[in-house]
Amino acid sequence: MEKRTTIGNFEAACVILNLLSTKIILDFPRTASEDAGSAAWLMIFLDSVAVYLIYLLITRLYEKFTGKDLLDISEKALGEPGRIIFGIIYLAQFMYVTSLVLRQFAEDIKVISLTTTPVSIVLLIFAVGMVVGAYFGIEAIGRLHVLAIPLLALAFILILLFNIPRYDVTRLSPWLGLGIKAIALKGIINLSYFSEVVAIFFLMPFLKKKERYGEVGRYGIFFAGLFLVLSTLCYLMVYQYPTSTEFFLPVYQMARSIKIGRFFTRIEAAFILIWASCAFLYLSSCLYFITYIFQRAFNLKYRKPLIVPFMILVFTLSLVPENLYSTLQAEMEIYRSFSWVISLIFPVILLAVASLRDWLMRRKEVGKNDMEN
Repeated sequence: MEKRTTIGNFEAACVILNLLSTKIILDFPRTASEDAGSAAWLMIFLDSVAVYLIYLLITRLYEKFTGKDLLDISEKALGEPGRIIFGIIYLAQFMYVTSLVLRQFAEDIKVISLTTTPVSIVLLIFAVGMVVGAYFGIEAIGRLHVLAIPLLALAFILILLFNIPRYDVTRLSPWLGLGIKAIALKGIINLSYFSEVVAIFFLMPFLKKKERYGEVGRYGIFFAGLFLVLSTLCYLMVYQYPTSTEFFLPVYQMARSIKIGRFFTRIEAAFILIWASCAFLYLSSCLYFITYIFQRAFNLKYRKPLIVPFMILVFTLSLVPENLYSTLQAEMEIYRSFSWVISLIFPVILLAVASLRDWLMRRKEVGKNDMEN
């Protein structure tokens, strides 16, 4: 059975870190600056702190259910119908975001390097990698993350360091950007930038050190928040608002501007390798969680036969948007409006209800034993 598979806590933290940070190499710094102007970095910092605190609350509630995933909690709270209903909700969430991100990656690489290649062919290339990763399972995915994440983090840091000569702190003014109201209102919606954090609650049964589950999310959220804030801060120090809202791929644009001496130019070629590695790791992980959630929601014995059918569904959904602009609209106007509720609020509610039911059942058992005695 697949549940016998185990994954180290560090490996799990690397998976969460990549799921949360991959958006940096897409359009994240640009969209953040659209929402809060020159204070985008501050908005993301506040969001990171809020998500971290919510996660601490969730870990406190999770203490009674160590080793159980979120669908176990749903069943504990609302019975078998709860497991199925919330299984469908989280399945839909992962399928929606995976199809959108798959299309974004395909469109982006088509613009960067494969300009004459049909987008369907690029999608197919990614689809093959996703199927392979999901087939080998979470253990293999976790080990790949351990190998790749330090290198990818180093490459990202180098891009920021090589841009130091172009930084100008004065470009961060006005310090409150579009105002406190914009930071607050957009900040709530932009909690959805951390929506993939829900994957932690599906990794619980696989952790080798289940009693230390809390550190997985703490490290993942902390470093993801750090990278998100740094990427936005550095981007705004290079491209002042509103110029910061114009670039297609912000971090790629920063990589393009790097020149080291007379001979080392066009550093962005290495960015494509970084970009593709993050993409395959992110998409493979998401496809795994899609098949795992469906398997758990409907109590199926095997997961691997689900990979190809769900890959076909995700591939088809990724072709629905007409172009990249439509894809970005579907993400910003629909997904970001509700995904933070599903990822951060629903787990709190489910754990609270499950804890209450567990307490009532124990009270009932104590009362029954007292009557018998």
